[in-house]
Amino acid sequence: MRKDLWRIVNRFERILTGFIAVLMVIVTIVVCWQVFDRYVLHKSPYWAEEFSVTAMMWMGLLGAAGAVWTGNHMRLELLTKHLPARFGLVLEILIEGAIIYFSYFLFKQGIELVSAMWTSQLSTIRLSIGITYIVIPVSAGIMILFAILKIVEKASGANAKSDQQEIENGGENAR
Repeated sequence: MRKDLWRIVNRFERILTGFIAVLMVIVTIVVCWQVFDRYVLHKSPYWAEEFSVTAMMWMGLLGAAGAVWTGNHMRLELLTKHLPARFGLVLEILIEGAIIYFSYFLFKQGIELVSAMWTSQLSTIRLSIGITYIVIPVSAGIMILFAILKIVEKASGANAKSDQQEIENGGENAR
């Protein structure tokens, strides 16, 4: 069952990364179009800037959530590699715990921000500003989920390693 869960989470992260890549292509096209329109045609689409800023925010926050799962976020890898395995594991779990703590704060504050801004509208697109900010609690929730699963993975991996070492030590003692 755990393998199925990991497969689902890996697939979800790939879909998330694919969505970010598509959004990045769209933003690139919109920004290039906006620059061409402004400097060559001397007019500019009125909605392009707000769309681009909103999309960049979505890309950054969802990308950060994906980085929690893949382990590509900022962390003390140099330090954890030079510590004994057990201490390195404890430090990695503490790092994931810090991610959970920060993400919970982001989730809570993001919900308040979305609630406060839901009735306001963007000036050119005529969408709720809350839609712009809803990515904050969504990405924070994904970060929390990913960090919890990483802790479970690391803790269960450590248990499996200690069980294997116990079996190996037991076999040596029996000789």
